[in-house]
Amino acid sequence: MNVKWVTGELDFSEETIKWASDFGAKLSDSSDKFNPAMTTSQIRKFFGEVKRIHADFEVNKLDVPLLAAKLAYAVGRKPTKKMKEFYDEFLPAISASINSQANYDRFVKLLESTVAFHKFHGGKD
Repeated sequence: MNVKWVTGELDFSEETIKWASDFGAKLSDSSDKFNPAMTTSQIRKFFGEVKRIHADFEVNKLDVPLLAAKLAYAVGRKPTKKMKEFYDEFLPAISASINSQANYDRFVKLLESTVAFHKFHGGKD
């Protein structure tokens, strides 16, 4: 992921959508039994918290840094390579979203795209 998509230094483009599609496909890939796919419920649980903050950013913006901790907990709870990759990809986006509604809005769109492509490429529970 290019964090400049979150900061607004780069506009969303076909490259952004391709990244979300490729990353969503990677997360949903269940062909390697030693690196299982992320489940839809794992992603949706995190996404639900992101959307809760987004619903009233001004009231909830102090919760944005805690997203990193919630994601770290999810990785610790089910430590797969794909969960760790998800954490590594989205941690810089979370950091770039602290105290900026515009950056947070772009972060949400990028995460939403990834969730959509994960499902499109066969993500299951």
